[in-house]
Amino acid sequence: MRDGSFLAALRNATPAPLRPVLGRLRRALSGAPAVVIEPPVDPNAVAAPQELWHLVGAADADFVRVGQEFKRLFIEAGLQPHHAILDVGCGIGRAAAPLVDYLDENGRYSGFDVMAQAIAWCKANIAVGDPRFDFIHADMHSDRYNPEGSQPASAFVFPYSDASFDYVWLGSVFTHLLTEDKDQFSREIARVLKPGGISIVSWYLIDDEARDNTGNGQIAFDFVHALDGCWTATPDLPESVIGYDLEPVLVQYDELGLDVLNQALGVWRRQPMQDQDIIVARKRA
Repeated sequence: MRDGSFLAALRNATPAPLRPVLGRLRRALSGAPAVVIEPPVDPNAVAAPQELWHLVGAADADFVRVGQEFKRLFIEAGLQPHHAILDVGCGIGRAAAPLVDYLDENGRYSGFDVMAQAIAWCKANIAVGDPRFDFIHADMHSDRYNPEGSQPASAFVFPYSDASFDYVWLGSVFTHLLTEDKDQFSREIARVLKPGGISIVSWYLIDDEARDNTGNGQIAFDFVHALDGCWTATPDLPESVIGYDLEPVLVQYDELGLDVLNQALGVWRRQPMQDQDIIVARKRA
């Protein structure tokens, strides 16, 4: 069913505290310059060297400022210093570094990624000597990021206990996962979240507006190449850009016991912007 009034109602259902979160998340995930933050960013803040920025597709981005945006977004979404947060696809620690000075002695950050080089840097520069921070190399196969990986993402079990995190964050992950992989990760997100915990996930979501503008040069990606349960705009390397039909995604959230609090739609449709859609959801108690 494609009900325009239903989609409009969802777009307008944003709780007031979350309204600033979504716009900043989209900007931080895009290639656009980050929003200026006050006070100025500490020049001594932990930051990955520029030669590693390409690992997260942000060679021209300001690593520190984008990381500070992530921190600000998490806090506005309710992250407290004592909370536990999981960063799925943590890359080179862009979201982790600014939390070093935020999480208290009871707080915890865990991150995993398929890129061994990225994890090695995080372990040596963020987690070293700090028991609050943990980074794991997930040796999953990825055509783009880890072609020699030993297991498919569809079989990967997050190496954490049930109901062990207050927040789970995925930035630019489902935009590269095929359906079986996305389904497994979705189940794992629901499993490791505590009741009442929050997931923040970025997507390329396809609705009637996106379909109407496909092929007319008005959107950043034309998702015209059908795969099993998803779409790609890059058939030669499908995982480079993956899009999902909106309504089945919302059904899956409901089936997994995750109540959608908000979704931000439409930004990636405006060329040349490639910002991502955001879904914020809470696990049912």
